[in-house]
Parts: sequence; C-alpha cells; structure tokens
Amino acid sequence: MGEPRVPEYGAGTIPFDHALHGDSIGLDCAACHTGSRASANAFMPSKADCMDCHRLPLTEKPGIETLDSLLAKADERPWSHGRHLPEHVVFHHGVHASAGVACADCHGTGYMQNRYGGEKFDMQTCLKCHRGETFREKGFKPAASYCAACHR
Repeated sequence: MGEPRVPEYGAGTIPFDHALHGDSIGLDCAACHTGSRASANAFMPSKADCMDCHRLPLTEKPGIETLDSLLAKADERPWSHGRHLPEHVVFHHGVHASAGVACADCHGTGYMQNRYGGEKFDMQTCLKCHRGETFREKGFKPAASYCAACHR
C-alpha cells in the first residue's frame, strides 16, 4: 500500500508529483534539477524548464489544461526552498553523485520525494554514511569524516 503521495505546493507554486514524472515516464532527476550530477547545487526548475516539455500537447488528460493555466500565471521560478543545512556546512551534489550516491538515497522515493525537507539531514546521518555504516549493500567506500571536509 505504501505512504500516500502528497504533491509539494504552497503559495505561488504549482502542485508537483515526482512519481508522475519519474516513475511514470522515467524522467531522470537531472532533467529538471540541473547541477544535481556535477555541481555543488541541484537547482529547482524554472517555468521555462517545465515549458520545454509542456509546451507540447503531451496528453489529453484533464490535468494538462489546469497545468497550462497555472504555468501561464506562475512566477518564473514557481518552486523554491530554503537551505536546510547550516551555513558553515559544505555539501556538493556532484561529489556525492560521482561516488554513486543516487538522489533517492538521500531524498527518498515516492511520498518522501514530494516533501522536500522531510529528509533527515543532520551531522550524525552524514557521518554514518561517510563511515560506511549506511547503504552497505551499495558498497560505498568510507568517505572523509574529518571536520574540515564538510565544515568551513
């Protein structure tokens, strides 16, 4: 049965369901979140990013008309989020991606993907992974766990 999917939305945003884009049509996270594979930041998509696909009549489903209307009225950046890590913490998405860490390893799948900030980003969680205590089945090698590796 699993947990219910709850699209992330708020004032000025457009409801979004990751499963509809990822699970249903196989869209990779990096298609919308530029920088997630090679840069320090994984950026939120802009309205123009959405329109790259949604300017085409992809489907006859009733939700497409609603989406078109919402996109027409939306700000250029309809999704945003605050930094969930302390300012002194350095995190580089690209370094983690090149080590084989998948987006879902930290951000979850299904319901959790739609709840940015629901992830457990704290020092103990990071240290457990860096010491090789989590994701053993993936065979990750232990990573730097000295303070200056992540703290400035």
